[in-house]
Amino acid sequence: MIHVLLVGRERTVFKELETAFSDIKITTDWTDSAQNALSLLSEKEFNLFITEEHLPDTTGRDLIEKVLFKNAMMDSVVLSALSHEDFHETYEGLGVLMQFPVVPGKKQARDLLDHINRIARIAGKTSNPKGERI
Repeated sequence: MIHVLLVGRERTVFKELETAFSDIKITTDWTDSAQNALSLLSEKEFNLFITEEHLPDTTGRDLIEKVLFKNAMMDSVVLSALSHEDFHETYEGLGVLMQFPVVPGKKQARDLLDHINRIARIAGKTSNPKGERI
Protein backbone atom coordinates (compact mmCIF):
# COMPACT_ATOMS: atom_id res chain seq x y z
CA MET A 1 0.00 0.00 0.00
CA ILE A 2 1.24 3.49 -0.84
CA HIS A 3 1.28 6.09 1.95
CA VAL A 4 1.58 9.78 1.02
CA LEU A 5 2.24 12.89 3.12
CA LEU A 6 0.46 16.02 1.91
CA VAL A 7 2.07 19.33 2.90
CA GLY A 8 0.23 22.60 2.40
CA ARG A 9 -1.26 25.59 4.14
CA GLU A 10 -4.87 24.48 3.64
CA ARG A 11 -6.00 20.87 3.60
CA THR A 12 -8.90 21.79 1.30
CA VAL A 13 -6.42 22.16 -1.58
CA PHE A 14 -5.94 18.39 -1.42
CA LYS A 15 -9.63 17.44 -1.06
CA GLU A 16 -10.14 15.95 -4.56
CA LEU A 17 -6.70 14.36 -4.50
CA GLU A 18 -7.36 12.69 -1.15
CA THR A 19 -10.70 11.35 -2.39
CA ALA A 20 -9.10 9.99 -5.55
CA PHE A 21 -6.24 8.44 -3.57
CA SER A 22 -8.70 6.79 -1.20
CA ASP A 23 -10.55 5.29 -4.17
CA ILE A 24 -7.34 3.63 -5.37
CA LYS A 25 -6.24 2.52 -1.87
CA ILE A 26 -3.54 5.15 -1.32
CA THR A 27 -3.52 6.45 2.25
CA THR A 28 -2.63 10.02 3.19
CA ASP A 29 -1.63 12.20 6.11
CA TRP A 30 -1.67 15.99 5.96
CA THR A 31 0.32 18.72 7.69
CA ASP A 32 0.46 22.48 7.27
CA SER A 33 4.18 23.24 7.61
CA ALA A 34 7.62 22.07 6.58
CA GLN A 35 8.67 21.66 10.21
CA ASN A 36 5.76 19.31 10.91
CA ALA A 37 6.43 17.48 7.64
CA LEU A 38 10.05 16.84 8.62
CA SER A 39 8.90 15.44 11.97
CA LEU A 40 6.27 13.20 10.39
CA LEU A 41 8.66 11.95 7.71
CA SER A 42 11.15 10.90 10.40
CA GLU A 43 8.48 9.24 12.58
CA LYS A 44 6.36 7.36 10.03
CA GLU A 45 7.00 5.52 6.81
CA PHE A 46 5.84 7.35 3.68
CA ASN A 47 6.41 6.42 0.06
CA LEU A 48 6.39 10.04 -1.08
CA PHE A 49 5.24 13.50 -0.15
CA ILE A 50 3.36 16.16 -2.06
CA THR A 51 4.05 19.77 -1.16
CA GLU A 52 2.90 23.22 -2.10
CA GLU A 53 5.61 25.57 -3.35
CA HIS A 54 4.90 28.19 -0.71
CA LEU A 55 4.63 26.96 2.86
CA PRO A 56 4.19 29.13 5.97
CA ASP A 57 7.72 28.40 7.20
CA THR A 58 9.75 27.82 4.02
CA THR A 59 9.53 26.97 0.33
CA GLY A 60 8.68 23.60 -1.15
CA ARG A 61 12.14 23.49 -2.71
CA ASP A 62 13.80 24.02 0.66
CA LEU A 63 11.65 21.29 2.22
CA ILE A 64 12.60 18.86 -0.56
CA GLU A 65 16.30 19.61 -0.03
CA LYS A 66 15.99 18.99 3.73
CA VAL A 67 14.08 15.76 3.22
CA LEU A 68 16.62 14.49 0.68
CA PHE A 69 19.44 15.25 3.10
CA LYS A 70 17.80 12.87 5.58
CA ASN A 71 16.49 10.32 3.06
CA ALA A 72 17.89 10.50 -0.45
CA MET A 73 15.35 7.94 -1.67
CA MET A 74 12.22 9.92 -0.75
CA ASP A 75 10.11 10.87 -3.74
CA SER A 76 8.22 14.15 -4.00
CA VAL A 77 5.63 15.98 -6.07
CA VAL A 78 5.14 19.76 -6.10
CA LEU A 79 1.96 21.80 -6.54
CA SER A 80 3.15 24.62 -8.77
CA ALA A 81 1.86 27.27 -11.14
CA LEU A 82 5.29 27.65 -12.76
CA SER A 83 5.67 26.99 -16.47
CA HIS A 84 7.15 23.61 -17.34
CA GLU A 85 10.51 25.23 -18.16
CA ASP A 86 10.64 27.30 -14.95
CA PHE A 87 9.57 24.31 -12.89
CA HIS A 88 12.33 22.19 -14.40
CA GLU A 89 14.90 24.89 -13.72
CA THR A 90 13.74 25.41 -10.12
CA TYR A 91 13.58 21.74 -9.13
CA GLU A 92 16.28 20.24 -11.36
CA GLY A 93 18.46 17.73 -9.56
CA LEU A 94 16.01 17.14 -6.71
CA GLY A 95 14.35 14.05 -8.17
CA VAL A 96 10.84 15.52 -8.13
CA LEU A 97 8.52 12.97 -9.74
CA MET A 98 5.89 15.33 -11.08
CA GLN A 99 4.47 18.83 -11.17
CA PHE A 100 0.82 19.10 -10.13
CA PRO A 101 -1.44 22.11 -10.58
CA VAL A 102 -1.98 24.22 -7.44
CA VAL A 103 -5.31 22.44 -6.88
CA PRO A 104 -4.80 18.82 -7.94
CA GLY A 105 -7.62 16.41 -8.69
CA LYS A 106 -8.46 12.89 -9.76
CA LYS A 107 -6.51 13.09 -13.01
CA GLN A 108 -3.31 13.88 -11.11
CA ALA A 109 -3.91 10.98 -8.72
CA ARG A 110 -4.27 8.57 -11.66
CA ASP A 111 -1.24 10.08 -13.42
CA LEU A 112 0.87 9.70 -10.27
CA LEU A 113 -0.18 6.09 -9.76
CA ASP A 114 0.61 5.33 -13.43
CA HIS A 115 4.01 7.01 -13.03
CA ILE A 116 4.82 5.05 -9.86
CA ASN A 117 3.75 1.79 -11.50
CA ARG A 118 5.88 2.55 -14.57
CA ILE A 119 8.92 3.19 -12.35
CA ALA A 120 8.28 -0.05 -10.45
CA ARG A 121 8.07 -2.02 -13.70
CA ILE A 122 11.31 -0.48 -14.97
CA ALA A 123 13.06 -1.14 -11.65
CA GLY A 124 11.86 -4.75 -11.78
CA LYS A 125 13.15 -5.19 -15.30
CA THR A 126 16.52 -3.58 -14.66
CA SER A 127 17.19 -5.89 -11.74
CA ASN A 128 16.60 -8.94 -13.93
CA PRO A 129 19.75 -11.11 -13.74
CA LYS A 130 19.11 -12.41 -17.25
CA GLY A 131 19.86 -8.97 -18.65
CA GLU A 132 16.45 -8.64 -20.27
CA ARG A 133 16.16 -5.45 -22.29
CA ILE A 134 13.65 -2.83 -21.28
